Amino acid sequence: MFGIGPEELMLIAIIALLVLGPERMPKVMRDVGKVVGDLRRTSDELRDDFMNADKYLEAKPASTPSAEAATPPASDSASSGPAGESAFDREMREARERLRET
Repeated sequence: MFGIGPEELMLIAIIALLVLGPERMPKVMRDVGKVVGDLRRTSDELRDDFMNADKYLEAKPASTPSAEAATPPASDSASSGPAGESAFDREMREARERLRET
């Protein structure tokens, strides 16, 4: 974790206990835990939005049903890619192809 070993982490905790005191330490640690949880949730949401960005691009008005028929199924495009291609690489390639088509 950030290149900090258990000894350094224990030293930081002891210094924080001396500076903050035993009365304020639990509240500070609780607040730090809430902030870290919020940052983690925000990071997860951002990553999910980034990974699903192609789905937002696919959303077309309902008046153009022919656009859905022209789009090949995902299984066909997955088989046309290079062997050993990861799911992320395949999704990025498909997104680039959709952007070129528009």
